[in-house]
Amino acid sequence: MRWSILLVAAACSSQQSSEVREPTSHPGTLANVTTRTCKEAALGIESATRGVREPDNSVAGPLTLRCHEDAWPIAALECFATMREGDLGRCARQLPEASRSKLFAVLGGYGDAHMGVAIAHARLEQLSVGVQECDAFVTAVASVLACDRVPIDIRVQLGQETADFWALPTSRLAVEDVHRMSIVCGESLASLTQQATNAGCK
Repeated sequence: MRWSILLVAAACSSQQSSEVREPTSHPGTLANVTTRTCKEAALGIESATRGVREPDNSVAGPLTLRCHEDAWPIAALECFATMREGDLGRCARQLPEASRSKLFAVLGGYGDAHMGVAIAHARLEQLSVGVQECDAFVTAVASVLACDRVPIDIRVQLGQETADFWALPTSRLAVEDVHRMSIVCGESLASLTQQATNAGCK
């Protein structure tokens, strides 16, 4: 079975090329909370991602260094230090975009397929396109990533391609572009839903 997604480059490429992403500011500090260390945050990530990494691929050391170099905010340190399996996206939201990308680069550096799925899912959790049909499509892709009936290499590719494409800015689009996007995203959603059903995904 060949899985594919319909992208809407034709609908928004001209606007995307002229958009400038707004810088993301660091979240505020947490009151009355003992500050976690970078080592604690890194160990929390390592513990919570054991199920999607090869046992020998330790990430605590590189992530501790990454944390120090990027000066992770207090909110991120607390979240990572106490995170559980499946919390990667929630905690990654506490980081500025550049630091978040570096975090995912470290985690994905070993080429583990299951980690690739986890990273793609975490990235999709950050996305909000602002077009109802497109947001529904992104949500559907995230659901497919959790379906073991779809080969893992296909899930990794689907998740990464979707996250990469929708990471482009889509704000301030013309009305006609939004209309084209909604049509194509609706078609993509219908196609993806049918493929997921055929694969036996619930």
